[in-house]
Amino acid sequence: MDNFLIIGQPRSGTTYLQTLLNAHAQLHCRGELFDPWQIDDNGTKTAGLDAVIARDRDPVGFMERMLAGEGMHVGGRMLGAKVLFQHHPALFAQFVPQRPTLKLIYVYRENKLAQFASGRQVAKTGQWTATNAAPVAPKIEAAPFWTASECNRLVNEDFLLRAWLKTLDNPMLMVSYAGLFAPDFRQRVQDFLGVTPQPDLASPLVKQGQNRIIDRFENPEILARYFNETGRGQWLDAELPTTV
Repeated sequence: MDNFLIIGQPRSGTTYLQTLLNAHAQLHCRGELFDPWQIDDNGTKTAGLDAVIARDRDPVGFMERMLAGEGMHVGGRMLGAKVLFQHHPALFAQFVPQRPTLKLIYVYRENKLAQFASGRQVAKTGQWTATNAAPVAPKIEAAPFWTASECNRLVNEDFLLRAWLKTLDNPMLMVSYAGLFAPDFRQRVQDFLGVTPQPDLASPLVKQGQNRIIDRFENPEILARYFNETGRGQWLDAELPTTV
């Protein structure tokens, strides 16, 4: 059976893609199985030290069993999972390189200020995803030097992910956060995975944060000055077309 992995960072669009793929009758992404705090099997969460230790004692074997359909009715679907930067290193060092036929979808968010702000906002609300139009997300206050440091970390993590991906022979599809909403993306990802096209494919998730990124902050003036004067002013503006 073919399998796929969604690769990326938190708040880069990987959960949106997971829910989009799970709307297809021939696909099932099991989600963030290697969440450091729990096993998140597409929303079914198994927490507790014993469960996490059992998983992390044999991460390669655990992922192999889950992608083979352990604990679920496969029903002929292609199975996948999410692998994020902070997940178990054996996935990057062993599991993926040893499986060159594994299909990889790399999701990255070009606007790192948006990615940082999204993480801070959901940490404030405790609502990591939303399926209904929610009240305006709370604004956050973030010191410019700390914000810059976190954005730099996100840029550097993406750099390292890309460098690692270049060492692999796996079939690969790369897509930006904004590209997830492009008119042709649904067709592209279905073609890549080799499934029958399903034209009505849609995710139930809705965007939570303000689209104009600087509007997410309580101290916009100082942040705008910093990012404008250091050559990253494009991060302050709207991330997606207003029609999305």
